[in-house]
Amino acid sequence: MLQAKTEYGKRVVLALFTKREIKALKQHTRFFCPACNEPVVAKAGSKITPHFAHNARSNCPARDGGEGPYHEKGKLLLYNWLKHQQLNVSLEEYLPQSGQRPDVLIRLQTKTIAVEYQCARITPDEIIERTRGYEKAGIIPIWILGANQFKRCNQNEIKVDTFLLHFIHQFSADFPLTLYFFCPDTLSFITFQDLYLSTQRQGIGNVTIKKLNTINFTNLFNKTFLSQKELLQNWLIKKRLMRTRPSRRAFGQELVWQQWLYINALNRDSLPAPIYLPVTGQYRMKTHPWDWQSRLCIEVIDRMRPHEPFSVKRCMHLLRPHIRPSHSFPLIKSSLNPVYQYLKLLEELQVVQEISPHQFIKKESFVFYEHIEDALDGDNMLIAELMKQNTGMFPG
Repeated sequence: MLQAKTEYGKRVVLALFTKREIKALKQHTRFFCPACNEPVVAKAGSKITPHFAHNARSNCPARDGGEGPYHEKGKLLLYNWLKHQQLNVSLEEYLPQSGQRPDVLIRLQTKTIAVEYQCARITPDEIIERTRGYEKAGIIPIWILGANQFKRCNQNEIKVDTFLLHFIHQFSADFPLTLYFFCPDTLSFITFQDLYLSTQRQGIGNVTIKKLNTINFTNLFNKTFLSQKELLQNWLIKKRLMRTRPSRRAFGQELVWQQWLYINALNRDSLPAPIYLPVTGQYRMKTHPWDWQSRLCIEVIDRMRPHEPFSVKRCMHLLRPHIRPSHSFPLIKSSLNPVYQYLKLLEELQVVQEISPHQFIKKESFVFYEHIEDALDGDNMLIAELMKQNTGMFPG
């Protein structure tokens, strides 16, 4: 930890002192943990951020085990960045009501915000528990990931695994799905917004990279979106890859899906073009978009007569093994339903029509393809049709 208190109760941030001052402090001052009051040891060296450490046998309730020099450096930089903006900030303040010690606590006039700088991988349960702990105490949590977790694939795409999913923020229903990253070595603050998961491990969105000294805290709440054209151009590439990637030995969910295709006398080449479309709520799905969307289209819509009604509830029942509960994502403040979002896209394509809230009828039959060339042409035509639609047609 970066902060401790002296035997007289004065708070000390070791990293704010010179090497000579630190040496003198270590010789003449005793330090204690602000949370548990146990003695702590001052540590400083040429390759580490000066900090304090508990005894190995400590039972401090706020002890985090330490994330290493990268984390300590980033935490101090974020603290100083916020402090220089004349904000009321404290470093590693222990909160007895929740038993937590956020990296930085910001007290505004009407709100209290906990900033957590997370560089090490922790379990989803721990992320959820810590987020809920802040919320129960009336504190808004903001998680900023270390840039060691930022894996860029191309201009508008990054790797997003199950770990990163639980750090997606959405402060209100009209706020884009957002991930935050910070690199203490380059002083770069990275925002990834308007996230659409194209697979279970990749996401398309808007990447913004700024130097820390060029932005302020309120910039974290700016909204940036991909244009509909950018999104659909990227998505067309993904659809082509889904259809044309070489066959290889499949495992897990992909194997189960391929077996399902075989049972239904289908393959990637023959699937209708409306299968595999972008929805913001994909983070709630346990399977790839083409997996659950094909099941909905084939097992529900394709087997129906024209104008035959069906409900969202029926679709949700079919796909229940594929859906994560919304309470697994406490940082997201609207309950996005990917199944309903997808049905509304199909409505734009005149495949179905919503006749009453969450009740649909089938309008048009799907076109199945016999040749890969026809399938690719069908995908091109569908994406071109979506580009003609009004911006904002993708439901949030």
